[in-house]
Amino acid sequence: MCAIAGLVGLSGPDASAQVGAMLAAQRHRGPDGSGLLCDGVAVLGHARLAVLGLGDAGRQPMTSRDGRWSMVFNGEIFNYLELRMQLQSADPFDFRSGTDTEVLLETIAAWGVERALSGAAGMFAVALWDRREKELTLARDRLGEKPLVYFYDRRALAFASELKALRGFHGGALEPSAVDAYLGLGFIPAPLAIFRGCEKLEPGHLLRFRPGGEPRRARWWFPEVVAEPTRNPPPERRTALRERLAEAVRQRLRADVPVALSLSGGVDSSVIAAECVRQGAPLETFTVAMDGESGDADSARAVARHLGLNHRVLAIEGLGAREDFERMLRHYDEPFADSSAIPSLALARALAGRYKVILNGDGGDEVFGGYCHYEHIRIKQTLKQAAAAVGLCDGRRAGSAGVYVQSKVTFRTGERAWFLNGHGSGNSLNGLKALPPPKGALERALWIDRQLPLANGLNYKTDIAYGAFGTEGRAPFLDHRLEQWARSMRPEELVHGRQKKILLRAAYADYLPAGVLNRPKQGFGAPIGQWLHGPLRELAADLLPCTLLEGKPQRNRSGQQLWTLLVFAAWARHWSASW
Repeated sequence: MCAIAGLVGLSGPDASAQVGAMLAAQRHRGPDGSGLLCDGVAVLGHARLAVLGLGDAGRQPMTSRDGRWSMVFNGEIFNYLELRMQLQSADPFDFRSGTDTEVLLETIAAWGVERALSGAAGMFAVALWDRREKELTLARDRLGEKPLVYFYDRRALAFASELKALRGFHGGALEPSAVDAYLGLGFIPAPLAIFRGCEKLEPGHLLRFRPGGEPRRARWWFPEVVAEPTRNPPPERRTALRERLAEAVRQRLRADVPVALSLSGGVDSSVIAAECVRQGAPLETFTVAMDGESGDADSARAVARHLGLNHRVLAIEGLGAREDFERMLRHYDEPFADSSAIPSLALARALAGRYKVILNGDGGDEVFGGYCHYEHIRIKQTLKQAAAAVGLCDGRRAGSAGVYVQSKVTFRTGERAWFLNGHGSGNSLNGLKALPPPKGALERALWIDRQLPLANGLNYKTDIAYGAFGTEGRAPFLDHRLEQWARSMRPEELVHGRQKKILLRAAYADYLPAGVLNRPKQGFGAPIGQWLHGPLRELAADLLPCTLLEGKPQRNRSGQQLWTLLVFAAWARHWSASW
């Protein structure tokens, strides 16, 4: 977890000062030092969270041995030791640091950008300045674990890890299509960004820019290329799953600082805990108990006891107060209607100063089929398509993939157009640049959930929450090699009827109690009804109806719809947003 920033197309002390201010706005992400590099019309900046190679040799910006490439990098390359061995076997040389940053940089210098990225297993947002070609390259990881936003005004391009760092460029003008997407989904998917002139780089994409030219975006990852479904016997597939997850965990344990595990007692985090024990790396584990609730804490204690792990429970009381809501507004610099952002921030705050690196079970549901809406998915999607055909939900002309997305929106297309009151058409979801999904109902649902809510919702939530307190989260289930292998499984091996995560549960049946593997899924949401009628009632009365949206359709809303409107209104006031 670090912060990157840069400005290409302008030069002189003003450009350096601007990048310095961009880093200052993101200092929480990288409290262990910062640096700037100026090369004519390019300024790169970095704020560091030291996790590997803790000495000064690991500071960024970093320049390759041949002097051509300079780089700032946020994230981790988990297979950096393997890449380093490949480089040294072809051209033996001494590395200056023990960092994955240097390994990625020298891999790029030796292999080129696309090949180096394809060989890297990790989570990352990268900015490279090519001194020879005078060209900037931005690149983002495959599943959107690390954010990368940029602003372009036909003179210069500015980029950063968080949108708040671009505040001096965009002026606070709202982008209508992004507001529309937020009102539909509760988050804003890439490439959209909430402020006009800003965009997010999509996962698995890169962007190249030369001063005087236009930014050019291209894909470097092609996830639709997947192996044919395996026909190996079930025991061999279970063994293959454990081998792949073991590799993902082993590489994510690499750090020069202590690593801990967030253990909820659910299937995913318990599997990660069991895998750590299998590898002889029994991490310290923790669970956060919110406002005296004991469900997760009791289950996590039982898992830790079974595995022989040192476990602690961190109690958080009084969650949902106005100060928690306002803390969310400060850190989430786009409107974000997932109420679990508040307990996620509380968790990260409780960990601050205790641990620098946290393993978690994020991604298990999307990779191995854990959500309840995957149950009987084919029947559900057939019914939803019929409902869309007669106008009972959106997506009539958007195909089966569009129905899957638009049948679950918070506000329908017509309502969103009414809210926008001439500022937008209310149909931005029709233009989402998603890759073509596969044909089967379950395969399509998993595919879309990885591209939309995982990359733009869950990963955004986790990155911002951990980054707010200088902590790095690592999710073994989001290893792209594991995810790609899981997509080669037949659908019925993942979900059948009401049975979910079939293959994952079977693979770890000998390592975890049946009560853990069969535990019903527990959400990490928040009691928004209680909050809206309790500590946030006066705030809602003060801010709603939101003056940026048409007033009449805001009346008589409740639950998630009311929460979505309140978050937008409060966020817009905090960040001085306007049309």
